[in-house]
Amino acid sequence: MDLTDLSLYGALVSLAIGLIIGLERGWQTRRLEDNQRIAGMRTYGLIGLFGGVCGLLLPSLGATLPLLGLVAILAGVGLSVWLSQRSQGEFGLTSSVAMVLTYLLGLTAVLLGPSEAIACAVLAALLMGLKGEIHKGLLFLSETEFHATLRFLLISLVLLPVLPNREMGPLLAFNPFKIWLMVVMIAGISFCGHFAVRLVGTRKGLVLTSILAGFASSTALTLQFSRLNREQSGLERLLANGILLASATMWLRVWALILVIHVPLAQRLTGPLLTLAAVVYGCAFWFWYRREEAPEPMQAKTRNPLDLLTALKFGLLLAVIGFLATLLQQTVGDSGVYLLAAASGLADVDAITLSLSHLASRGLDLDVAARAILLAGFINSLVKGVLALVIGGKGLGWRVLLPYLLSALLTLPLLGG
Repeated sequence: MDLTDLSLYGALVSLAIGLIIGLERGWQTRRLEDNQRIAGMRTYGLIGLFGGVCGLLLPSLGATLPLLGLVAILAGVGLSVWLSQRSQGEFGLTSSVAMVLTYLLGLTAVLLGPSEAIACAVLAALLMGLKGEIHKGLLFLSETEFHATLRFLLISLVLLPVLPNREMGPLLAFNPFKIWLMVVMIAGISFCGHFAVRLVGTRKGLVLTSILAGFASSTALTLQFSRLNREQSGLERLLANGILLASATMWLRVWALILVIHVPLAQRLTGPLLTLAAVVYGCAFWFWYRREEAPEPMQAKTRNPLDLLTALKFGLLLAVIGFLATLLQQTVGDSGVYLLAAASGLADVDAITLSLSHLASRGLDLDVAARAILLAGFINSLVKGVLALVIGGKGLGWRVLLPYLLSALLTLPLLGG
C-alpha cells in the first residue's frame, strides 16, 4: 500500500469515526425534533472527514490549516450551543464535546494512526452510550463509598506505579512496590467484597469475594472476614465457608505457579495439592449446606468499604516478617530450606513457592522442594487459623482450624518416597 492509498484509507477512517460517534449521538437524540438537535449522524460524519482532510493537507499548507479547522469547529459548536440555549433555555455539553473530539480523531487517523483513532472513537461512543448506567451507578454510591472509591484509585493507580520495584534497605529485604502491592490487595479485597455484598446479597457476595481472593491473598481475606465476624455475630458458618474457599483456591494457585516454572515439581505435588484443595473445598461446602443462619442474613455492616488502616498494618507486618525471613536465609544458608520455608509461610506462600521452584529447576532435590513448599503452605494455613481464632472468635476459629488440620493429616502419607 503506497502513500496515496494510506492517505485515502486514513480519510475513510476519519469518515467512519464521525459516523460511529454520530450513530451514538443520533440514537440518544432520536426522539427529539430536528430543530432540537445540535448535530446528526451526517454532521458528525462530515466533521470527522473534515478533520481527515485537514490532516491530508497538512504537508502542503502547514499546521495553520488544522488549527483554523479546530477554531471553525469550536465556533460552530459555540453558535449551536447559543442557539439551543436561546430557543430551549437549556443545553448539554456532551454533544458539543463529541463534535470537537470527532474532528481531532479524524485528524489523528491521518497523522498518527487509523487503528488508534478508531479505537478511541469506539470507546468514546461506548462511554457516551453508558449515560444511564453511569447515572445509576452514581445514585447507587453513598458519600462514604464515593470517597472510598477515590482513595482506592489513589493508592492503586497513583501511588503504586511510582514506588521503586527493587530490594533496598538493611539486607536488601524491603521492596516498596511489593509491600504496597499487598496493601492495595488487602484494601481491594475489602473494597470489592463490600460492593459484591451490596450487589448480590451477603451470601453470594461473600462467596464470590472468597473465590477471587484465593487467587490473590487468602490471608488478607481471612483478616477481613475475621474482623467482620467480630463486628457482626451470626455469620460464623458463612464466613468460615468463605475463608475455606479462599484457602482451597490458594492450593490450586500454588500448583499453577509451580507448573509454569518447573513441570516435574508440579507433577510431584499434583496429588498432595489437589488433595488439600479437595478436602478444604469439601469442608467449605459442608458449612454452606449446614449453615444455621437465616435464609438471607443482614447485610454486613461495613462502615467503610475501604479499610485502609487495617491494610497498612498488615503491610507493615508483612515487611517485618520479610526482613526476618531474609535474615534467616543469610544466616542459616541453603541447609535451612525447611526453616526458611516455615518462616516464609508466616507471611506468604507465593514467594517461597517461586524461589524453590526455580531452585528445583537448577538441581534442588524435588522431594526437598515439595516438602518445603507444603510446609510453607501448612504454616500459612495455621497462621490464618490463628487469625480467625484470635480476631474472629472461637466460633469462627475452630471452624477454620479443624479443616486445615484434617487436610494436613490426609496429605502427609502422600509425601513418602
